[in-house]
Amino acid sequence: MSRSIGIGKYKGAFGVALAGILAGFANGLLGAGGGIVAVFAFARFLRSGEYERRDLYANALCVMLPISAVSCLRYAAAGHLVTEGFGWYALPAILGGVVGGILLGRLRASLLKKIFALGQYCAHGMHQVCLPTFSCL
Repeated sequence: MSRSIGIGKYKGAFGVALAGILAGFANGLLGAGGGIVAVFAFARFLRSGEYERRDLYANALCVMLPISAVSCLRYAAAGHLVTEGFGWYALPAILGGVVGGILLGRLRASLLKKIFALGQYCAHGMHQVCLPTFSCL
């Protein structure tokens, strides 16, 4: 069942708007990270108990699609988009997104929460190891 996540008349509106700005900023500056901001914002500012964790993840993805598209266009316009090997990455990533979307509806919310936390932990570790020297790139 698809549900739209909305905020109360005033409850959390400023926080969600600020988080939206931060999500767009993170994605535009770093090329990633906006989705994590969106998930935390939805979890923090929306009516607690009304939505499952999977609803937060699904809606964060929907928010990230236009943000990522704008960031991609901006990177391309500035000449920073490398297209060599793009298909080798993009097509499997799309397939992974389809499989992940299917699993989102089938896995328990408690397991999704653990997977999300593990993903954040791994991303942080890669950031600490790779980015200071770009040795992993």
